[in-house]
Amino acid sequence: MDKKLEMLEKLTGIQSSRKNYYVELTHLVHEMQRKNKQLEVLNQLTRIHVNMSWEEVTEYIAVQLIPVISFKLLVLTLVDRSSLSFYIAPMEMPGGTTWSMHRSWNMDDKLSVKRLNQLLEREFPDYDRASVLLRSHSDKAIGFLTMLSHHSYPKEEGQFFRSVADYAGVAIENILLYKDVCEKVKIEAQLIQSAKLAAIGEMAAGVAHELNSPLTAILGNTQLLLRETVNERSSRMLQDVYQCGVRSKRIIQNLLTFSRQDEYRFEEIDVDRLIDDVCSLIGYQLKVSGVMVEISKNPKLPPLKGSRQQIEQVLINLLLNARDALQDKENALIQIITDVLFMEGKSYITLTVHDNGSGIKEEDMGKIFHPFFTTKENLKGTGLGLSVSLGIIESHHGQIKVESKEQEYTQFTIMLPISSEEIKQ
Repeated sequence: MDKKLEMLEKLTGIQSSRKNYYVELTHLVHEMQRKNKQLEVLNQLTRIHVNMSWEEVTEYIAVQLIPVISFKLLVLTLVDRSSLSFYIAPMEMPGGTTWSMHRSWNMDDKLSVKRLNQLLEREFPDYDRASVLLRSHSDKAIGFLTMLSHHSYPKEEGQFFRSVADYAGVAIENILLYKDVCEKVKIEAQLIQSAKLAAIGEMAAGVAHELNSPLTAILGNTQLLLRETVNERSSRMLQDVYQCGVRSKRIIQNLLTFSRQDEYRFEEIDVDRLIDDVCSLIGYQLKVSGVMVEISKNPKLPPLKGSRQQIEQVLINLLLNARDALQDKENALIQIITDVLFMEGKSYITLTVHDNGSGIKEEDMGKIFHPFFTTKENLKGTGLGLSVSLGIIESHHGQIKVESKEQEYTQFTIMLPISSEEIKQ
């Protein structure tokens, strides 16, 4: 009987048809799974947040593509007038490995995929390149998305990569618009700050004029009394009066200096003296908040070229933020430390503000310099302080580093570049 069934199957091809059917069905299922994965990738690309940095965007796109396309490097190229910025993420990414490079290009050259591939061939000669032009809604070229690998891509993968570029292009255009708006907001915030400082300057000038005359009389008469007084107790009290008068005069002078608009010019700054002036301005606010301030200075600190008023503004913002983080904290302490740092062949003056306050949540660390981001309660902060501070330090070609552990400490370090020959021996 078995032999008869076997003979019938051979003659009719029933068994063969079943095999073909299952092969086709398996292929169809795999194809549907592949399409579903691709649709999932495109859906994930719609979740790119406008707050992301370009390195984060590149890494995010690469992570989404890894399950569906094989590549070695993913390159996001952004066009800005006469420069190209390349953000490169390798396929094997343990996290935080995205890197970037910048190249100038001739404005007379037509921006095209072919021209980009020629530039990439110089940097990565051993790779095949698949590039797609990114365009804005107004049909303006804003950049490219490129996969580098050791093999060429089949037609289906090429079509899918173009879809990826379309979705990524929308997200990238949104980020560019957001950055443009934020830049305008920063400028507006600085203009508002300038207007406030101008108003403070006018008021301070009037107050200084009214107070300087009586202060001069107080200081002069106190000095005369000190010369004639032989009683130790009276002499000590008069000395206190004199010192308080001198301090009052210095505070008025610091307020005038801080609010004066012509201070935006770059000049030679004694950083240690700047710290003393800032502490005299806001020291009372810190004291009544129950905050102790410790200052540690490097005696070999060289002078710095910069805008005194702007750096004062950054330091005041960091100190007030530290004070806010120390609310209801026992043994509240702010440490201000100056030093010289050598890093990657460059010399920096570092100004560190360390507090033992509430710290910053790990998930918020990447957002604290974004405009409008704040962890403070409503009406207690705009979220522009650190954003403007970062802009000021970057205009000095410096950096701001931050370290924090929730409920333990926060430390901001301002790094301002100096030349090696300026360092005191």
